Amino acid sequence: MRSVSVGLATLGILASGCDSSSQPPPDGGTDAGTGLGVLGRGSHSSAAIEVREVVAESDGLRIPSDLAFHPTEDHQLWVTNEGDDSILVVSGVGSAEQSVARRRSPGADHFLASPTSLAMGETGTFATVQGTDDVTQPSTPADFMGPSLWPADVDAFDGGHGSHLDMLHNSPAATGVAWDHDNAFWVFDGYHNSITFYDFGEDHGPGGEDHSGGTITRYVEGEVSYSSSTNSHIEFDRRTGLLYIADSGNARIAVLDTRSGTSGITIGPNYDGARMSAMEGASLTTLVDGASIGMGEPGGIALHEDVLYVAERLRRVVHAFDLSGTRLDYVDLSDRATEIGGLEVDAEGRVYVTTRSPAGVLRLAPLP
Repeated sequence: MRSVSVGLATLGILASGCDSSSQPPPDGGTDAGTGLGVLGRGSHSSAAIEVREVVAESDGLRIPSDLAFHPTEDHQLWVTNEGDDSILVVSGVGSAEQSVARRRSPGADHFLASPTSLAMGETGTFATVQGTDDVTQPSTPADFMGPSLWPADVDAFDGGHGSHLDMLHNSPAATGVAWDHDNAFWVFDGYHNSITFYDFGEDHGPGGEDHSGGTITRYVEGEVSYSSSTNSHIEFDRRTGLLYIADSGNARIAVLDTRSGTSGITIGPNYDGARMSAMEGASLTTLVDGASIGMGEPGGIALHEDVLYVAERLRRVVHAFDLSGTRLDYVDLSDRATEIGGLEVDAEGRVYVTTRSPAGVLRLAPLP
């Protein structure tokens, strides 16, 4: 997900007070006149913002899990369909000219099996991670699953074996991915309860099989917790090297300092002939303890103009925090969906959130 440069006035952030500790009240709250315009200025009610469904189940959504804007194609939104191993590419999202292309082809049941998250790079590629820990190929074990690398071009991307540029392995039950640089990505590895760094290096090209150029480094194993019910998305701040983690199994927002730690032991199994190791002593801290504000399992996460947006799946609340962990605002979307998931922010500061039932993508914006 992109961090786009716009002024705070675009988001409607006011200088007066913020809610930093109270549990979201059932009546929607009473702090009108404070907070962020895109979340209702402290009212905590969806009635105080413009909520529009911009992509619907009728467009081909099947359990949408995450979404990301293309870094160079204006208003082109890519959405992972966890329910049918596909991706929707929505061009001109929200406009009268909106069009939808669904991408799924032979091999999707391995290379795009139950995709839980995607991350766009700025070098013409993107990555997905797959939530399954089942056998997806007769010749490979269940723990073979890992992140896939793809071309970020709707005409070149087919969602299957033919267009995948690379794949590395041994991170099944993965729930989040964030771009670092070139063909390198961070992954929330549910199988190992870790954050794992995957650098594909020079990819093998469309439909290839040589994975030996990759580097796999496992961080903080056992210090984050996988939740089978909530996808733990992650967001990387390239300015600081900090990785923000929706640690759903621990009901918190955690922060990994990716510039900390020292290289440790060799790890395995090594299915790729890649370089594999553990990183020891990396710094993982808690930014937001969910229990302190009544937050359950966080899932989606997006960083925009030093505001961290977090989606709480079952309570259908979108929270906003500053980077010190103070809550700036939140909005209750329980009247619009039964579950929410992935988050994204566009160049105008509007927030997009996936909904599971009914399947959709909602756009949140300040009222005119």
